[in-house]
Amino acid sequence: MADPPPPMFSAPGDLSQGAQAAVAQRGNPSTLNLDDIFGDVMFTPDGDTVFLSEDQEALASGEKTVTTMASRAQGDKFVPVNRGGGLYTTQLTQREKPSLTMGSVGDGVQQTTSVPYQKAPQASHHVQYVAKKKSRSGDRKMSEQQKVERRERNREHAKRSRIRKKFLLESLQQSVALLKEENEKLRDSIREHLGNDKADQLLNSSAGGEAPDAALIASSQGAANKVLDDPDFSFIKALQTAQQNFVVTDPSLPDNPIVYASQGFLNLTGYSLDQILGRNCRFLQGPETDPKAVERIRSAIEQGNDLSVCLLNYRVDGTTFWNQFFIAALRDASGNITNFVGVQCKVSDQYAASVTKQQDEDEDAE
Repeated sequence: MADPPPPMFSAPGDLSQGAQAAVAQRGNPSTLNLDDIFGDVMFTPDGDTVFLSEDQEALASGEKTVTTMASRAQGDKFVPVNRGGGLYTTQLTQREKPSLTMGSVGDGVQQTTSVPYQKAPQASHHVQYVAKKKSRSGDRKMSEQQKVERRERNREHAKRSRIRKKFLLESLQQSVALLKEENEKLRDSIREHLGNDKADQLLNSSAGGEAPDAALIASSQGAANKVLDDPDFSFIKALQTAQQNFVVTDPSLPDNPIVYASQGFLNLTGYSLDQILGRNCRFLQGPETDPKAVERIRSAIEQGNDLSVCLLNYRVDGTTFWNQFFIAALRDASGNITNFVGVQCKVSDQYAASVTKQQDEDEDAE
């Protein structure tokens, strides 16, 4: 029996400990899990990658324990945010009426049963958002030894980045090869069931009278890129970054309602699918949600722009959480907006305090 192929990575310090263990056990792109390689990677709200093992100036968004009530920074203390009025203040129980932002607790408001998290909103191995801490002026006054150490860390960071990119490229190359095989099987199946004449007519036809590049099966990489273009890539990246807590809305329908919600979103917010389908997602807002953040979201939707913003949101029972929210427009081949995707990432009070402060400073500067 031939010896097994050597692992694709051999330098012991190139990857995190978890990644090194996975490489030693499985060791090739077809069997390694991306989480093995990218387990110590996080994203900033702007989409930049951060390797937490190398960058100690990053403020992670994760929580050590899952909290069910958010707190707001007041001076050097954190004060719990007041609970919202719950489901019955949103009109989601009345299908003939539009959804409302959640109201406050008050007399005559029917109480909503407390809904615990079924599981942590983000799995521990999923990448999360981070914010860069502002560097202090003292950091610039480094000794020569500190400068040498920083350069060494930067070189190590670059080496790890190259290895991860190499792994991802080889994985994608294998995926492309498999997709080509499936494409050929699909062509053969069509010919077998329709005959050569009808099959040629179908395979070479254009969708809706468009250019030949819009044929049923793309004949070239350029044609495929026109179908799987940058907005789709951004969409997939956003979903991966946001731990699969997301909704898709349809702006062609009245009030831009939700037409799809992931199970992660339902777990995060406590709502059931029948309560939110066909309703605008403003019910996530409440009495202490920052109106400026809401206005930024509304403006992004009107202009069709991507946006990342941190704001306070409310769950079905009135409990609160800080949400690093990302919204992106999905477009068709003609550039027209067909849907919006909104992804949610529950973040810690400390992270929210840092990011919302930066948001306020940026807005004042503008």
